[in-house]
Amino acid sequence: MFLYGCTNVFLEHLAAWGGTWTAMDLEHVSISIMFFGGGLCGMLVESTKIRDLLNAPLLQSSNAQAVAAFRPDQDSKSEWSSPKTYRFSMNPVPALMILLLGLMMSSHHQSSMVSSMVHKQWGTLLVGFALARAVTYILSYLSPPTSLLPSRPPSELVSSFCLISGGIIFMASNRNTVNAMEYYDLDAMFVFTVTMGVTAFLMAWETVVIALKGWAVRRESS
Repeated sequence: MFLYGCTNVFLEHLAAWGGTWTAMDLEHVSISIMFFGGGLCGMLVESTKIRDLLNAPLLQSSNAQAVAAFRPDQDSKSEWSSPKTYRFSMNPVPALMILLLGLMMSSHHQSSMVSSMVHKQWGTLLVGFALARAVTYILSYLSPPTSLLPSRPPSELVSSFCLISGGIIFMASNRNTVNAMEYYDLDAMFVFTVTMGVTAFLMAWETVVIALKGWAVRRESS
């Protein structure tokens, strides 16, 4: 996300290089800047060194001694140990960026009604992904994982479906594809229904392939 944003800031105007900047150009550059800043913020949140620096004022020996003196009946060692949520990544910034992108694309003005509806479709799917990912974060926060095996929250299945289908429709929302749809008198629902079927089949196929890998590993070990 960070690399996309920091590079695409300088590439958004290539299609009209030397020409005047339009409102749509500025919108696209703003989205790139959002990904630039959001990706950088996400990496800072993920960094354990940055987290230690943020906790440094609270972990000074003088502060810890003051709290222990104020509450002598409490176990100071357990109070100053890392919380359970530090054991896994809980970074809402990428989901927030995708949510904002989905809201932007859902109302992004296009040159034709078909193009506007296609953009609204994949924008809504990106919003659905962000909401499902938020449910995953809530479940993980309330009950942090304790096993090395995947917990498989049901919300992640929904988020995967929304992200895959939204990405496919996003690739189909380019100008040439939309022009071909209008030429052959196809509406936006055609792309939506075909994409839903393809996404469901791809997810089923991926599950089968991973299961076959597990079967092969078990067979080899025996």
